[in-house]
Amino acid sequence: MADIETAQPPSLQINTRQVVGGSILIGIGGVIALAGIAMAGTALAAAFRERVRQMEVPPSVLAKQNWDRVRAATAAGYAELRNGRQPAEATAP
Repeated sequence: MADIETAQPPSLQINTRQVVGGSILIGIGGVIALAGIAMAGTALAAAFRERVRQMEVPPSVLAKQNWDRVRAATAAGYAELRNGRQPAEATAP
């Protein structure tokens, strides 16, 4: 019983060269990944700018037109509900 109480638990043996090497590789991989993200982001931004430049109607005008359509449709639907009409799905048997 005395041997159990005085026994030392096994110690953890870490190979620090492998840990340092792995950390360096992770750092290098992170730098390479950031460079790839920057390149891809630049290419996507350039393609988006070119697409907007080729559009006949600028995106701001297109958004305003669609917003006006949404407002008109919403107003028409609200007016129909106020007049007591129900949508076709609600009156179907």
